[in-house]
Amino acid sequence: MTIRQMTEADIPAVIEIEHECFTSEQWNEVDFIYRLGDRETFISLVAEDNGKVVGYIAAAEIPDEYYLDSIAVTADYRKKGIATRLMEEAFDVPEFGVTLEVRESNVAAIGLYVRNGFYVVSCRRSYYDNPVEDAIVMRRSEISED
Repeated sequence: MTIRQMTEADIPAVIEIEHECFTSEQWNEVDFIYRLGDRETFISLVAEDNGKVVGYIAAAEIPDEYYLDSIAVTADYRKKGIATRLMEEAFDVPEFGVTLEVRESNVAAIGLYVRNGFYVVSCRRSYYDNPVEDAIVMRRSEISED
């Protein structure tokens, strides 16, 4: 398994993963191309197994913090630590915290985040559309260097 920078050639596979994993609020080709054009701000990585893109992470580095926009792994590769590896590679500045939103019904994702040191901060009512659902805001504090 290799974790590497996403390229434009990866976008069709990443969009396929989007369609498999998310029923609404899917990103499109333009969203990913825009992010690839600004590698100073946006983090876009893929997990690749034998030449096949099997997962991705999209995040942003904002002053003194990361924001996790999206992470997904195709069904055949879940529960193999790929999402954790993507987060470890993406969030490589230990003194930065990470914030994200997740659908309150996405129990598997919430479990992944808790296992990776995230905790619930708040709830955003009716944050998601199609279907309307609350978002759980989670955060992982910076990792102490001492």
